[in-house]
Amino acid sequence: MNQASTPLVFSEGKTFNYLIPLLFCGIASAISFVLFFPLGIILAVTCVLLGSIESGLEFDAEKMEFRKFQSLFGFKWGNWRKINHPDSFHLYLSIENNSYNTPMLTAPAFYGSGPTVKSKSITYNVAVYTKRDEKIVIYEFSSYKMALSFMNHLRALTSYEVVDHIALKMQENQQKRMNRRR
Repeated sequence: MNQASTPLVFSEGKTFNYLIPLLFCGIASAISFVLFFPLGIILAVTCVLLGSIESGLEFDAEKMEFRKFQSLFGFKWGNWRKINHPDSFHLYLSIENNSYNTPMLTAPAFYGSGPTVKSKSITYNVAVYTKRDEKIVIYEFSSYKMALSFMNHLRALTSYEVVDHIALKMQENQQKRMNRRR
């Protein structure tokens, strides 16, 4: 069987995309154990299932299709998307900063808003540019090593241009440092 006919599978493992429902389920399970034991058991099993969900990417280079999948005990689900007229594949670094105010739990509301919580999300985005100048983000990897592995597989399986903008930027920065030392 041709290697390109089977989809590439990149599993990131347990990414805890369902962390908030998992926490609420855990709290409800703890309360239910005290009030109604059978419901507590059902919620505890649900918590285990939510914590066991894995996510990843499947890519079929022959058909030019991909899907972001969720997996539970080997059963995968997700919608396949076709890439029409691909031109090139690119790897980018994406940094998102979020800040939001949290309510103060110890003082009344008239004392002002609570402290500001800041979060930073770093992902390594693999995108495809089509001949119609569309940019389609295929997947947002949490690991540069896994994103680079995916790009290397793309380079080996397809004849399209594959560009690693992160490596190019690192080379540029290294060249600037070398020029400053002179």
